[in-house]
Amino acid sequence: MPSPVACRARNGVDIHFSAALDLVGCLVDMGVMCGQPLSLVEQDAHLLFFPHGIGHMLGLGVRDAGGMEPGRTKDPRPCLRSLRQDLILRPGYIVTVEPGLYFIPPILNDPSRRATYRNAVNWPLIDQHLSLGGVRIEDNILVTDYGPDNLTSAIPKGI
Repeated sequence: MPSPVACRARNGVDIHFSAALDLVGCLVDMGVMCGQPLSLVEQDAHLLFFPHGIGHMLGLGVRDAGGMEPGRTKDPRPCLRSLRQDLILRPGYIVTVEPGLYFIPPILNDPSRRATYRNAVNWPLIDQHLSLGGVRIEDNILVTDYGPDNLTSAIPKGI
């Protein structure tokens, strides 16, 4: 287990952007997206394939309201519109972490998105794979003083 010094408080926005950056990096490596991952995320290009927030609080209501950390205001960026919580993750919180990758034809065939991201995406490759659908992997994470404890790590995630 890592020491508490190695763990720093993170929030939902940090985790969301970290997941988006990892996802875009993989898409660049596969030739699906073109450019530098950080720049693509800053342009909101990840929304083409990851159009939802990273997760939500988990509790008695399964999808407990997450809310906003006191003193913060809602971030107006479109890429955070569907983020359910922007809280400092404190010991005892349980959150889902559920990155997803989707090929959604109404999003990917939208002419304005294609124009906006004409140089960011390998559109001929996308056109060949529009029927792929998507995949989402969900884990339930307990925040501890020593870092995250994945409560669902024993659940198989392979095919």
